[in-house]
Amino acid sequence: MPHDVLVLADLSISPFRIEWLARDLHPWDRDLSLELRTKLFHEQALRDTETALRRLFSVFPGLEQIAFRVLEPAAPSRVIAAGNVARGEFEAADSFPSLRMRLHMMGVRMAAAGGALEPVAA
Repeated sequence: MPHDVLVLADLSISPFRIEWLARDLHPWDRDLSLELRTKLFHEQALRDTETALRRLFSVFPGLEQIAFRVLEPAAPSRVIAAGNVARGEFEAADSFPSLRMRLHMMGVRMAAAGGALEPVAA
């Protein structure tokens, strides 16, 4: 979908820190059970996280580390994934076939489906 993008919530250049809102589920998935919607949302957020990190390292070739947080799209915008990923760890994790294992090896902390890592400070 052409307008299906992540929304930037915060950005700092030195040190490089970024925060974005996870995408909500597509409208055609909203009739699914709560359990399945939660699982799909969480998986989508993790795929988007890996893609966003890959793009950031690609666009900024001199960037050696990215500190980030992924927030739920709706209030209270709990943190669902966070990390401080070094370029070398990102590249080394590429050899793992599992998305969750790749993210874990990069140092990404992930909330369980439907959970949160920590509340967002006001």
